[in-house]
Amino acid sequence: MKKNILSLIVLSTLGVDAIETNSYEFNGYLRGTYHTHDIKNDKKYQDDAVGGKLHFQTPSYEGLSVGTSLYFTTKVFHGDNGDLIPLRGEYEESYAILGEVYLEGEFGETRLKIGRQELNTPFADMDDIGMVPNTFEAVTLVNNDIKDTEIFLGQIHKMSGVGAEVVDKFTRINGSQNMQVLGVSYEGIENLGLSAWYNRLKDAEVNGMAYFESIYENSFENYVYGLGLQYANQSYLVGEDAEVLGLKVDAGLKSLGVLVSCAYNKINNNVANSGFGGGPFFAGSEFLVVDNAGKNATARSVGLEYDVSTLGLKDLTLGVGKMYIETESKTKAREFDFLASYKVNDKLFIDMVYADLKAANVGVVDAEHLHVYVNYNF
Repeated sequence: MKKNILSLIVLSTLGVDAIETNSYEFNGYLRGTYHTHDIKNDKKYQDDAVGGKLHFQTPSYEGLSVGTSLYFTTKVFHGDNGDLIPLRGEYEESYAILGEVYLEGEFGETRLKIGRQELNTPFADMDDIGMVPNTFEAVTLVNNDIKDTEIFLGQIHKMSGVGAEVVDKFTRINGSQNMQVLGVSYEGIENLGLSAWYNRLKDAEVNGMAYFESIYENSFENYVYGLGLQYANQSYLVGEDAEVLGLKVDAGLKSLGVLVSCAYNKINNNVANSGFGGGPFFAGSEFLVVDNAGKNATARSVGLEYDVSTLGLKDLTLGVGKMYIETESKTKAREFDFLASYKVNDKLFIDMVYADLKAANVGVVDAEHLHVYVNYNF
């Protein structure tokens, strides 16, 4: 395993500096990863890949510019992950895709983008947990004319990437009906962020998703703290609406480099749905999500993050986390995570995640997972 990871590190560091000449923009990243999945009553799967992203954007002319991003990934030594986290295409050991191809217009405080693009909204996001993130074929408009307010409008047609139904090509997310998105975010109150979103999916199983969130963050002398509240209402074409209530509390001590996080979600009436990506719900872990809990269930998570630089080991962060699920029938599932992140320099990062799942009661196989990622940004 060490030999494979070392090979990935070497390959990942073969980058070039960003190029920006006459306002042309060229940037991206190279990435290497190694995964093991030790499945209970099965075998130990191994998988790896190297790849990355190359992004290019033209200078703006009369407010208009064109951008494109090529994402690519290929097997190195192993190619078996048991269909857990797809690192490559559906049937190939490697693939490349133009995940972004767009026309962008900036007119005053309004930005219009047409084509394939990255999105980070509550129910449509990149969810970058593999080699190629989710990207979307869409028309989006963002407006900031109102002070401290951002309005988002979107018509999303297709998606591809790690969380898509078909990983290596763009496919429709809701037939010919698409998905319409409206979002409003407000940051005019000191230390407080407010947002409201609505996603419409006509004739889909979940045909509407409303979401409200407030996040308060502040510090006092040597302390940092935060409080988050969330509410989601998801309407089903057949059956009751799902309601999800959420609460999270963060507290940290800067001198010790310690941050503690606690989160809670209550799911009522029907099954929660994270949409097209990782989802916005507070309680979560590397594998288990609120969706796994089913209807009329609860999900809790607690985490501890430690900045080891307080002991003199610069740019190393360690973390542990645990998520609990209790279903309507009172059966339980849990996941324990250990995380480490090391910043080698301003461009090179190494991340490791170990996850131990006991979640067969909610349809997720009991297993131990190990992921190592090396990212070189340019």
